[in-house]
Amino acid sequence: MFDIGFWELVIISIVALLVVGPERLPGLMRDIGRWARAVRRFIVQTRQELERELNLEEEKSLLSSLRDVDELMDIAPDREQREKKSGRDNNNDHPD
Repeated sequence: MFDIGFWELVIISIVALLVVGPERLPGLMRDIGRWARAVRRFIVQTRQELERELNLEEEKSLLSSLRDVDELMDIAPDREQREKKSGRDNNNDHPD
């Protein structure tokens, strides 16, 4: 995500040492580490929640498609029966 190399980290560390001082630098680094973990955890949780929501939407779409297929399957036998019945009626109208 961030393209920070070794020399950039060295420069940031030297500036932090000069600004904060050697006594408070370890505490600052701990605080920065906690903050970075909290942000990372938030990002992971948000990503997981979005993935769950997307999967839920996909499942709803799939369920809807399956319901459509079920409706078509219910209609198909009725149509076949009507066609057979009309075929029998047509055969009865014209004896061989």
